[in-house]
Amino acid sequence: MDDFVLVFNGSRFEADLAKGLLEDASIPHFLTSEHGAGFVLRAGSILERYYIYVNPEDKKRAEDTLAVLN
Repeated sequence: MDDFVLVFNGSRFEADLAKGLLEDASIPHFLTSEHGAGFVLRAGSILERYYIYVNPEDKKRAEDTLAVLN
């Protein structure tokens, strides 16, 4: 993940919205979570944090696209 930059972190609901916005803008991205699927299965997604990374050259465009979430 050294080649990617963080552009989003938030809840599952927010991550789904952000992911959709990036997909609509055709911005390649990588979604990951803090603890992983095993944690979510046991504790639920309410406690999980999600992160979206993009290529460095897409950072500005991704941030502009995700600005509507703030």
